[in-house]
Amino acid sequence: MAAARADRRTKPGGKVIVVCATGASGAALAQRFLVHLIAHPQVGLVHFVPSESFKLVARREQGLRVETFLKGLPRTGSLRLHRESELDASIASGSYPVDGTVVIPASMATLGALASGAGRNLCHRAAEVALKEGRPLLLVPRETPLSLIHLRNLVTLKEAGAIVAPFIPAFYQRPASVEDLMDHFFMRLLDHLGLPSDLSTRWK
Repeated sequence: MAAARADRRTKPGGKVIVVCATGASGAALAQRFLVHLIAHPQVGLVHFVPSESFKLVARREQGLRVETFLKGLPRTGSLRLHRESELDASIASGSYPVDGTVVIPASMATLGALASGAGRNLCHRAAEVALKEGRPLLLVPRETPLSLIHLRNLVTLKEAGAIVAPFIPAFYQRPASVEDLMDHFFMRLLDHLGLPSDLSTRWK
């Protein structure tokens, strides 16, 4: 689907990471995480799947179309953009090698679909592939308070092998901005993907 993707040259030997962004509040999380991920020297290719709901949230929260903020990403890495309806994409198959998948932000509807095996789009399928292939799957849920249904879905996904990492800021590094809070959190996500970084201060 050439019209659906912005394709840049892949770094030889770099890791392949899938990022899915769904319709929960926190569009800035996906945007800033992509900045760090694409700029990382060990990342060769990033597949980005923004859901239609995410696009709506991005417009409401940031006044931005997805295509606009993608233009501001670093040019040092490779990015491939997919529509959520692109179910014939490479990342929909377990035979396509991927080193990790991150759903940020993860809506409760997305987590419910994953926990029940009722996937309907490429975001769902990419996460399902990570689970069935035993690859790292990081879920960043954005909801509060959590209902019993939400909690049960999260337990199901954890038992299936996902890493559940809500965006819960740490304050021991004495953040001076919201960006500092996000970067400390992103450092932890990158750790789980095997991508060392120095985005923030670590606990000594």
